[in-house]
Amino acid sequence: MSKSKIVAAALLVAALTAGRAEAFCLFSCEPTADNARSVFENRLKKKFDADAKVVKFDVSRFWRLDVEGAGHHAVEFYFTGSVEFPKGANLDCKPDEAGAVKAGCSTSKYFSTTVSNQEIKDRQYIEPGAKLDFSDETRFDQDPKGWRGQDGNFY
Repeated sequence: MSKSKIVAAALLVAALTAGRAEAFCLFSCEPTADNARSVFENRLKKKFDADAKVVKFDVSRFWRLDVEGAGHHAVEFYFTGSVEFPKGANLDCKPDEAGAVKAGCSTSKYFSTTVSNQEIKDRQYIEPGAKLDFSDETRFDQDPKGWRGQDGNFY
């Protein structure tokens, strides 16, 4: 092999290795069900309790979103999950005997981690030892840095 071919090959390898990881992605480049589970776990721990434990997670649908007009791609995962709360969550939001809660707390029994119009913004009480089922979705938006999950992390 000539010296110029060796130099050209070395420059090509250097350019490829200096590039982003997406440059090497040829198949299965979109977020995975495991990534969706990670987003769910991260949002659970932030919204409810750091000790929450996902005991079941099943993706029911993967959906590519048509956001070409916005200049990027996006995907959504629809899923169900069961979560145990050994310590409960937001214990200071426990309703009183009359069912009233303090300001900043919600009495809603709809539990979600989804960033959408169905998400309960106020803190919700979950009694210690409770096990809740979630039927949710999570979205990933493509970004030059990778796929951004609804937890703010890149996958």
